[in-house]
Amino acid sequence: MANFKKIASETDVKVRFSVPSKWFMKNLYSRFEGKSKLDILVKDLSGEVQSFGFSVRTKGNHFKPVICRGWGKFVREKALKPGNKIVFLMENDPEIGTEYKIEVIKEIKLFGRNIEGRV
Repeated sequence: MANFKKIASETDVKVRFSVPSKWFMKNLYSRFEGKSKLDILVKDLSGEVQSFGFSVRTKGNHFKPVICRGWGKFVREKALKPGNKIVFLMENDPEIGTEYKIEVIKEIKLFGRNIEGRV
C-alpha cells in the first residue's frame, strides 16, 4: 500500500490539491504515458466514488502534480478547510487491480478536548 498524508493549505482547499512529487513519481507517473492529464476514480471513506483529474507540467524537470478536476466538488461536499489532513491511499489488489482511496481528518473539539474525526 502506497499512501501519503498532507495538511491542506489554503491553495489546496480553494484552487487545486498539490500532490507530493516523490509519491507521484513512484506511484502514478508511469500511468500518464507521456500525457499531461489523467483521470482516476477515488473512493472516499463513505464508499462514494469521486473522479479526480490529475495533471502535471509538460515542460521542465519539476512535474508539479496536482488534482484539479473534481477537486472543488469534493472540497464542498466534505466542507474542507485549511489545516484538515488529507490521506491518499493506493492499494494494489491482484484480483481487482489498483484501488485509490481518500480520507479527510478533521480536528473536532468535544467536551473541551481536541479529537480527530474522519470524513
